[in-house]
Amino acid sequence: MKADWNQNEVLEEIFAYYSKQKDRASQEMVVALLRELQEVQGCLTAGLKQRVAEVTGVTENFVQCLIRMYPSLKEVKCNHEIIACTGERCGKKDGGAILEQLRRELKPDKNGISADGRYELRTQNCLKQCRTSPNLLIDGKLYSGDQIRNIKKLLNELE
Repeated sequence: MKADWNQNEVLEEIFAYYSKQKDRASQEMVVALLRELQEVQGCLTAGLKQRVAEVTGVTENFVQCLIRMYPSLKEVKCNHEIIACTGERCGKKDGGAILEQLRRELKPDKNGISADGRYELRTQNCLKQCRTSPNLLIDGKLYSGDQIRNIKKLLNELE
């Protein structure tokens, strides 16, 4: 319980600081606030998003748009982030089939969060690693070729 108290104190300090800023409604300031809150909380909950809108004077829709614009901002705590390359070269080397395997295994919702909440699955047009295609970026580490042929095994190794 003490950790929650300290976390709430830190969140209140952050909100107090940003509420005093003249340019608190600017995109840059709102994003900075969201990043600080996420660092403390781990993700941006509905309550935090509502409070950001109140403190900065922007709409909740604006806050939501910023979260969609900045992939580093997360609404859900996930253990692992998986980015599948959907570029042309990866596509020619079974990248699409690997993405479908991931979707079957993870059963992501419309936001890319797996059914068990442990994974976030996203796609990117090109990971700029064409020579090793097909490619996945998992928690910032590149996995390529034969490493990603057995999706079940790869996911099990992440645990």
